[in-house]
Amino acid sequence: MGVRESLWIYEDENGKLMKPHAPYVLTPAQRQQFCQFIKGVRFPDGFCSNLKKKVSENDTNILGLKSHDCHVIMQRLLSLGVRKFLPKSISTTIAELCNFFRQICSRTLNVKDMEEAQNDLIQILCKMEFIFPPAFFDIMIHLVLHLPEEAILGGPVFMRWMYPFERYMKKLKNYVGNKARPEGSIAEGYVADEALTFCSMYFKGIETRFNRLDRNEDATYIPRNLAVFQSQCRPLTKGTLKTLDHKTREIAEWFILENSPEIEPYLDEHLQEIKQKYPDGDHDRLHRKNFRSWFHKKIYDLHKLGSLDNGDELLALASGSDHLSTFYQGCIVNGVRFIAHDRDKKRTTQNSGVSAAGTEEDK
Repeated sequence: MGVRESLWIYEDENGKLMKPHAPYVLTPAQRQQFCQFIKGVRFPDGFCSNLKKKVSENDTNILGLKSHDCHVIMQRLLSLGVRKFLPKSISTTIAELCNFFRQICSRTLNVKDMEEAQNDLIQILCKMEFIFPPAFFDIMIHLVLHLPEEAILGGPVFMRWMYPFERYMKKLKNYVGNKARPEGSIAEGYVADEALTFCSMYFKGIETRFNRLDRNEDATYIPRNLAVFQSQCRPLTKGTLKTLDHKTREIAEWFILENSPEIEPYLDEHLQEIKQKYPDGDHDRLHRKNFRSWFHKKIYDLHKLGSLDNGDELLALASGSDHLSTFYQGCIVNGVRFIAHDRDKKRTTQNSGVSAAGTEEDK
């Protein structure tokens, strides 16, 4: 019938029947490179399980994947990993299917987008019929066509998927001590766990599930009046004292003063004095150079007169920092875990790369 002549069995020079290599199948060397790619990916902390442990020792196979691991590979890694090894027509089709799964698993869905995705899925599956053999298309491949309509009728997928129940089934399976009576073991373990949980509500001075801090829990909030002192972080490592050079100390102090909303009136006042005193000078440079000493004298005089709100905190801010500063390799701020780059290189997950967007277009 002339279907897929590139996959027809042929006879080599020795008269042996040979089966051509299918364009969608990776060679052993390519499989090893793909497994090494999966092994080397570093996700944010808590994003997924450690995929490095799922790769076999000889880097030829990926074993022991959970449902969430398969979703992560489908949505994030597969479209990138196969681009190097497969023809463009095949890798593009796989990427389109991966993008659909990432779209349908998002937190918000649009009905119009789902209707367009359903039409696109028909074309994607038609392309896949030109690539893969008929045995590939079982009922699970067909069910993909119904996912957009199901999302339109039922809402976002993350509200209806089975991950919470699968995790809870894992918890119930841990109660099984007698494999000959699994139901009784689960019932007995559940009752014991509920009883201990109820009693722990009345324990004082003992760490329980009710007073235990979460993994990325913020530090205890201490009420402050100035915004610069309200920022709380919980260190993850032991602090190390280091001496700041004069230039680094000035840069850090200027950054704090310039980004404190309570200091804005004093910044404007000092800038106006600089403009009046030096009409032809470099106002920004002089303002940055002389503001710290001017601000300290201004706050100190107002504090002596007793006419200053939040006097103690403003005086502490105007006094500046010490030459010795405490450095930490990691901290938790606003429920997010941050780790220094030197410590991050030794970890499987990645949490470095903190950046701040600039306000000027040319920078």
